[in-house]
Amino acid sequence: MEITYFALGMLSMVALFFIGVIVWGVFKVMKIESQIVDIKESHRFDVDNIQRQFDQAYRSIGELRDDSYREVHELNRDVYQKFDKIEKYEIQRFEELLKIVHDRFDDSIRYTDKRVDKSLNQKEIL
Repeated sequence: MEITYFALGMLSMVALFFIGVIVWGVFKVMKIESQIVDIKESHRFDVDNIQRQFDQAYRSIGELRDDSYREVHELNRDVYQKFDKIEKYEIQRFEELLKIVHDRFDDSIRYTDKRVDKSLNQKEIL
């Protein structure tokens, strides 16, 4: 009888050990499953976050491009306005210089005519 009690005791110990291992395994599986869920959620969050950051960067690049185009257009307009002002100023100065040259030329012609007339008058007197 003692052998039967011993065998039943050993079997119950083995059964308790197996039950303990099964319970420990179930807890381990549940822990790993919760970690997998956390990883999936964090990964999904990271993918969503990365997508948002990419979209934000794309919009930011678009805005910078538009701002650059606008600034280049404004600079181009300013340069053309300055060239127009310079051109008008240079044309005005050229016209003033041309008027001065014409006036001097006319003065020179008048002076030459006077001298020639005076010279002719002196020859007639002689």
